[in-house]
Amino acid sequence: RGIDNKRGRWPHSSGIFLLDVSLVQERSSARCDQDDLSEEDDSQAQRDKDFLAELRENKEGNDSGYYDDQYINAFFKETLMSSRCQNQGFILDGYPKKYDHAKELFAPDEDSEEDTVAKYNTLIMPDVVISLEAKDDFLKERVMTFPESLVATDPRYSEEGFLTRLAQFRRLNVEDETVLNFFDELEVHPEHINVEDDNTPSTPKTIAAMKKLIGEPRNYGPTKEELEEIRRREAQEKLQRETAERIERERQERLERENREQREAAWQARLAEVHRQEQEVLEVRTAPLRNYLMQHVMPTLNQGLIEAIKARPDDPIDFLAEYLFQHNPIVG
Repeated sequence: RGIDNKRGRWPHSSGIFLLDVSLVQERSSARCDQDDLSEEDDSQAQRDKDFLAELRENKEGNDSGYYDDQYINAFFKETLMSSRCQNQGFILDGYPKKYDHAKELFAPDEDSEEDTVAKYNTLIMPDVVISLEAKDDFLKERVMTFPESLVATDPRYSEEGFLTRLAQFRRLNVEDETVLNFFDELEVHPEHINVEDDNTPSTPKTIAAMKKLIGEPRNYGPTKEELEEIRRREAQEKLQRETAERIERERQERLERENREQREAAWQARLAEVHRQEQEVLEVRTAPLRNYLMQHVMPTLNQGLIEAIKARPDDPIDFLAEYLFQHNPIVG
């Protein structure tokens, strides 16, 4: 049908939740498990208060905290027949648990000729059935590695809760009429994957094996709501990215400006130091010359200038030269 419909069966704590999330995100398919459906259908049943009261009474009367099988099967069938599951496919997680559950859930529609021939509901029958398998010792060791926070908040992962669920799973899958037998009889042959070969938290080998069995995604892409969410998220990420880039750009500009000011200040300091050193060298080198001029030249020269000012000769240069020649202290 061009739709990805998968059904999985696996023992408790085999890591299926991570696998579900990976496949659902890649394929935009619906993930259906008993916990999610129980909560979802409570809100859908608001239109019928009598039915809602009946459901609540039934749920409260069960020690398991779930509805009776007839209600659960109805919930699953309604969900699998929904537009999203029919258009985008689904991954059915951990249900049905019994042969009778599967027989009732996938019972053929009496008004459908195709269902009558196939002996099952062709609209919701999975295309691929996968069974994840592992020995009890492996599962026990795996649960022991779970963080204490998870074990403390989820009784399913406590020692008692896990062993009870594992024993129930084993008990349901040793009889002749198992869920896998149901699919096998209808020529929808289950595929078996041993998860013991992939003892890592992210289970990459198991995910790759499941993707190989399922094949490439063949759904119709995201829904309108999902597209809006993608656009909203992209716009938010773009705004965050632009804000971060602007802040980083301003920081870089500030750093460059501070570095430039520091370099200019350092250059000015070095330039001043060079001038100071040059001045000191010049003073040291010219000291003998100044002393010589002050001792032997300047006294006579100053007196000659004074006399030139007094006399105001027509040729002051010649007058000054004659005065220096006549009053040379060395010659005199």
